[in-house]
Amino acid sequence: MDRFTNVILFAGLGCFGFSFLMSGVYPYLITDGLVPETSIVELAKDVSVEFKELKASYPVAFGQSYPTAGAALTLEELAGLAEDDPRRAASESAWQDAYAVALRDGRDAYIAEVCFHCHTQYVRPVANESLRFGPVLAPANDNNALQRPMLWGTRRVGPDLTHEGRLRSNDWHVAHFFNPPDTSPGSVMPRFPWFFRDGWQVRRSIDPGKADRGGIDEGRSYPTPGVFETKAEAEAEMARLKETLPSALSGEKERLFVEAAKGPNGTALSIIAYLQWMGTWVPPVREPTP
Repeated sequence: MDRFTNVILFAGLGCFGFSFLMSGVYPYLITDGLVPETSIVELAKDVSVEFKELKASYPVAFGQSYPTAGAALTLEELAGLAEDDPRRAASESAWQDAYAVALRDGRDAYIAEVCFHCHTQYVRPVANESLRFGPVLAPANDNNALQRPMLWGTRRVGPDLTHEGRLRSNDWHVAHFFNPPDTSPGSVMPRFPWFFRDGWQVRRSIDPGKADRGGIDEGRSYPTPGVFETKAEAEAEMARLKETLPSALSGEKERLFVEAAKGPNGTALSIIAYLQWMGTWVPPVREPTP
């Protein structure tokens, strides 16, 4: 019995010692010790479609959160510009600057909210995990500034997020942070009300005739993008929308109204940008540093 106890003791100490050693050796092997680390600025050069969609869906919060948002033009805004218009180049640079801020702030929010306590960012090469969470990544995929510190996690109360990027829409993530069981029945993830801000939003009620034909509640309405700080700002946006409606849709003007609303704040947009980035980065092929 004593021999068995000693074996268990030394095996446990050995496993602990090995994991302790690897926690120091592994980061060295994938960082500046051999290959230069990719910075957040470099990562942000490839601006994701999902990040650009955040501006279209939540323009007010987006503009308040990222200083260069005004010069970052959407596809609709670019459509009216000539190919040689300097605003095109300025727009791309502005998108990259905003994306860099979002990725950094999103990673910091992920750490601050201790998301790594319930979610891992490491698909282990055991127990068919690759069938559940996606392929096992090479160490090179961790060689970037967003993996400092390492966010492999401690346990899996929720799913692994290694390949979370682009699996779900931005709106899904917004709804998930607002009330997780709405998108993931049975989820024990807490709500994040501090990711949302109160304000005012322009809404459009449904055409009663179309509602009747479609079997839809006549009282239903739909939001337009943007939750404004004050009711006056929302009313000004409603007036702008009415002016831009073509004459064929003049009847829609009467169905626009302003109502109190909640919308994601800058922290929510940044952490969504970070989640949508996860697993999408392909490390460059580089020669080892001499």
